[in-house]
Amino acid sequence: MFIKSTKYQITGIIATSFAIIVITVYSLKLMVLSMDVKCNHLSGYLTIPKGASVNYVGRLLYDQNCLSHFSLFSLAMKLTLNENKLKAGRFSLENVSRMDELIKLLTSSTGEIVKTVIYEGYTIQQIAQVFTSILDIDEERFMYLCRDKDFIKSLNINSPTLEGYLFPDTYQFLTSYMEADLIKIMVANFHQKMKKVLDNTTQSVNMVQSDIVILASIIQGEAMLIDEMEMISSVYHNRLNEEMMLQADPTIQYILPSRKEKLYNKDLTIDSPYNTYMYKGLPPGAINNPGIDALKAAAYPDSTEYLYFVANGDGRHIFSRNVEEHNKAKYRIKRKKRNNQN
Repeated sequence: MFIKSTKYQITGIIATSFAIIVITVYSLKLMVLSMDVKCNHLSGYLTIPKGASVNYVGRLLYDQNCLSHFSLFSLAMKLTLNENKLKAGRFSLENVSRMDELIKLLTSSTGEIVKTVIYEGYTIQQIAQVFTSILDIDEERFMYLCRDKDFIKSLNINSPTLEGYLFPDTYQFLTSYMEADLIKIMVANFHQKMKKVLDNTTQSVNMVQSDIVILASIIQGEAMLIDEMEMISSVYHNRLNEEMMLQADPTIQYILPSRKEKLYNKDLTIDSPYNTYMYKGLPPGAINNPGIDALKAAAYPDSTEYLYFVANGDGRHIFSRNVEEHNKAKYRIKRKKRNNQN
């Protein structure tokens, strides 16, 4: 009888102790989660790198004067079983005033959706500036990634830079996205669109993908009208086949410190592998990020005998088969300009 009574007493003590522990942990959890945090004074974003630990983030928050002690965040994450649920990204803390709000924000893939338009022909520098303006990214980090060989290789791209592979489109980005996230989304879009270019046709492609992209970027820089792209492409294909220099003005604009309304002879003598007035063949990389129409035109040009073209001043071009025709076309355009000025 004594042994049985003692057994019940021990069981009761254990149950009581367990209940006390549960109540204590629950009370501690409520207390920590309702704790005020002072993050709403911060402007901009808190960046959490991939693989960051709760201790790292706690120290980060402490250094930003959000917490009175860095261990509070780690404790709160453990009490809520969120220790392994941190999300990498950029987070705005402007509306965060309690610990539970902070944990919910940093453990969910939430963020404001921002519509972002990237236009055909934008360079990686221009795209970086758009993202900096709209999404407040690190422009230098973005540019570094676009030129990092290992990162580029990881995206299945064979190019010295990502120029040409950030597909222009209308995107819905989350403000939590980091520089690498934005790039990966745009490159994935490129791969998808490029597959359609190469698959949805009965024609044969006689260029590797990287050359198509380079030529498409030149066509994008040259053509103002979509219906001329395949004709312009035919000129470049013909010149490549004849082993002539492309003499494409957009490649000169690319190597200039800033774009010029008119190129001069001295500009054509800049020694650069991108100078198609000095070196035969395609330049080593794209000069902008072309759209789907330019990519199609580069892969599938019109069949012509044209070797030259000149802008007529109205957004279109006059195409010629030889130097004589080309010179006559340029003369007619000059005469037309003089008549308009008089």
